[in-house]
Amino acid sequence: MKKRQWIILGSTLGILVFAVALNKFFGSQKEEKQMKKPPVAKKYVTTVPVKYENVKTHVTAYGRVQTAQSLDLLSEVAGRMYEGSVRLKEGQAFKKGTLLFKIDDQEASLNLKASKSNFLRDLAAILPDVKIDYSESYKKWEAYFNIIDIDTQLPDLPEITADKEKTFFATKGIFSTYYSIKSAEERLRKYRYYAPFNGSITEVNQESGAFINPGTKIGTIIRTGLHELKVSVETKDIPWVQLGSDVEIYSEETQQSWTGEVARISDFVNPNTQSVDVFISIKPGEQKIYDGQFIQAAIPARTVQDGLIMPRNALYNTNEVYVVEDTLLKVKQVFVHRTMNEKVVVSGLKSGENLVIEPLINAHNNMVVEMSEYKDIDLETTTDGTAAIGNPNKASGTN
Repeated sequence: MKKRQWIILGSTLGILVFAVALNKFFGSQKEEKQMKKPPVAKKYVTTVPVKYENVKTHVTAYGRVQTAQSLDLLSEVAGRMYEGSVRLKEGQAFKKGTLLFKIDDQEASLNLKASKSNFLRDLAAILPDVKIDYSESYKKWEAYFNIIDIDTQLPDLPEITADKEKTFFATKGIFSTYYSIKSAEERLRKYRYYAPFNGSITEVNQESGAFINPGTKIGTIIRTGLHELKVSVETKDIPWVQLGSDVEIYSEETQQSWTGEVARISDFVNPNTQSVDVFISIKPGEQKIYDGQFIQAAIPARTVQDGLIMPRNALYNTNEVYVVEDTLLKVKQVFVHRTMNEKVVVSGLKSGENLVIEPLINAHNNMVVEMSEYKDIDLETTTDGTAAIGNPNKASGTN
């Protein structure tokens, strides 16, 4: 290779080496950018100190009002039926003692008068014998004969003291005729039906003027001012319900309230609701209540001694909660006394521990957290009837 070519090649290599060295030199003089670490996000949790008190709970249940007394109007005799002092129509109100309907009793009344006339005839026929054989009893039988009126009820028979006198009247058929007439008088009363209480007509099956046979249903009446509330209570809550407990009753639709008392508790499960029926007698008040009205009841339940109310959604795995110890989350087990719609009554924690009362996502044991200050203020009651959690024991629980 010629000398000139070597010179050119050497110069080119020298320039390349010099450029690389110069690039490294200037690169070393440039300051490196420092990477900033993102700030660690703090996890805040809401806590309250554990404080035990006696917790009064109640069971909330819903049901429909029903009258405490409902009667079917049935005819016991045959005849043509007519309405009484009030119209025989649904919704018609009436007072106790009002004639609701009547059956044509003219034939029965005439037959009764005929029987009384025959009875008078029989007495008149034996009075001469009584005067001779039982002179000491003649005056009372004569007086009895004189007071009999075929248009009024037959008076009671005079008292018979002597056995012979008793035998004499028995053989003459006086006793059998007397009791036949009394039976006819009782049957005549069945031709008129008077209201046994204040109420109203809820159903009419026959119109005035229809011919009625014995056992025919004419209608249905209910008693006003005496109502019951039938509610369905889950079987798990039945042990908490006590007979005779005072009950608060409320209608969200009409914004009315009443008071009542637990009257009866069924001892079987309703197959339709799979719950136990509880019957609450509603005490009469100024506010009117209607049969069939849908209302709710708050039934007082047993008191939990040394309990704590907390939100149900802050309970994990049935019986576990989170507490905060030195900025660390700790999982602890509690004893659940009672589970309700939105709250639970628990115990098993130490008094003063910081209980987490909000649901946590992706939380774990020994997780670093910060406690947020909870302001205990009066809030509107929650849907289950308890105050919002500030002091967990501030209000009673519900079902």
